[in-house]
Amino acid sequence: MGPLLSQFASNNNASLAEIGGVYSALFIGALLANMTLGRLTDRWGQHRALMVSLILYAIAMTAATFSHWLPLTFGLIFVAGLGYGTANLCGNVLVGRVYKEKSVSAVNWLNVFYGIGAFTGPLLVSLSLYLFKDGAPSIWFGAIAMLIIMVVMILQVFDLQLENQAPAAEIQPGKRVTSSIFLWTLSLVVLVYVGTEATLGGWSTTYLQKTTSLPIELAAMGASAFWLALTGGRLMGALIGSRISEVKLLILCLAISFVGAMLFLLSYGNGWFSVVAILIMGLGFGAIYPTIMAVMTNTFRHAPGQAGGVITAMGSIGGSLFPWLLGVTLQAYGMRSGTYYMGALVLALILAFVLNQQIKKTS
Repeated sequence: MGPLLSQFASNNNASLAEIGGVYSALFIGALLANMTLGRLTDRWGQHRALMVSLILYAIAMTAATFSHWLPLTFGLIFVAGLGYGTANLCGNVLVGRVYKEKSVSAVNWLNVFYGIGAFTGPLLVSLSLYLFKDGAPSIWFGAIAMLIIMVVMILQVFDLQLENQAPAAEIQPGKRVTSSIFLWTLSLVVLVYVGTEATLGGWSTTYLQKTTSLPIELAAMGASAFWLALTGGRLMGALIGSRISEVKLLILCLAISFVGAMLFLLSYGNGWFSVVAILIMGLGFGAIYPTIMAVMTNTFRHAPGQAGGVITAMGSIGGSLFPWLLGVTLQAYGMRSGTYYMGALVLALILAFVLNQQIKKTS
């Protein structure tokens, strides 16, 4: 949606500052879906909820490209956020349940394709702008592709039966999922992780431009390289996730992230050194979120939608809070403070994981 902001602003006769509210609308919709719909997806079935949410997302995003009234545009993006948040939750939970014996590898494969989409989406917008002088056809193309996929899903998986597994040891029968300390510490890991990922991905171009001699074109490529490295990390998780335990995979990811963060601290002012550090952190970050979602699905087998709703909602909070806090920090203390900020976030991520593992041992 980022490359289309200027077009949305023009369509709605709004400034870029005003149209930036579409991100808030999308976030609020996704957060509301995560907080309220998780339990309903357990009752109705994640596969049915996934199909409905993707259709809702496709229709709302397509309609938003035709809107010329700012409140209507915000409302449509909010509805799209409801669909996006539900699809994100249901997709991860569904794959983890269907491939329960190899859930870590399977969920990482799912997120590999998410990363490919995140990388190619802006390229489709650029191609649409080049061919049609209009970015909206890229949204229409994506919507049509999703609707075609919906037909395939209806024919193939609408009657998919998922076994209701016995509750895992962390949650006893009859006990509310939200009373689990293990769930809340796992959600804390996700909150810090998503905030860290969003901060580095969102601010890397500005950081490289302000602190190094790299031109804006190369600085922007550095940010794209981060998302490509993130996808590479998820590919790593998909390939080795069935061979090692999820805990060992998470420890490996955190170790790589820590090395990248230390290099980032040392690389201030050196453009290519900074890019390498950002790439290493992206590689380390890649498999963390999918692996945690697989752990959640295997742990809370009788209510994965409800548990996943808590986790994804906490992630949304982190993703909206930490990038903003970095902006405040940079404004107050200068660009150098950004390296310490990222180091502190990676350290907080490691400490949150250690806390979660200690809670797991005592559960």
